[in-house]
Amino acid sequence: GIRKDALSEGQGETPDSLWAFFIERVRANLHIILTMSPIGEALRNRFRMFPSLVNCTHIDWFNTWPMEALRQVALKYLSDSGFEKGDQ
Repeated sequence: GIRKDALSEGQGETPDSLWAFFIERVRANLHIILTMSPIGEALRNRFRMFPSLVNCTHIDWFNTWPMEALRQVALKYLSDSGFEKGDQ
């Protein structure tokens, strides 16, 4: 448990030190993924209501890929799979 891990890292055994160790570990390992559609006013309104969504996060924007790009990626990764070229 958390007590064993805390003691192995030289932390104290008091409830306060165990809690601090737990919180430190959560902050180091917790990852949250939110997905939101950028269409319409909803995303803009959320950013206004919760500015930390912009200031304290990493945002990846994914746009639509062209069909030829998707085809080339698929061909590259499936080339060793045994599919015949006519199976495309």
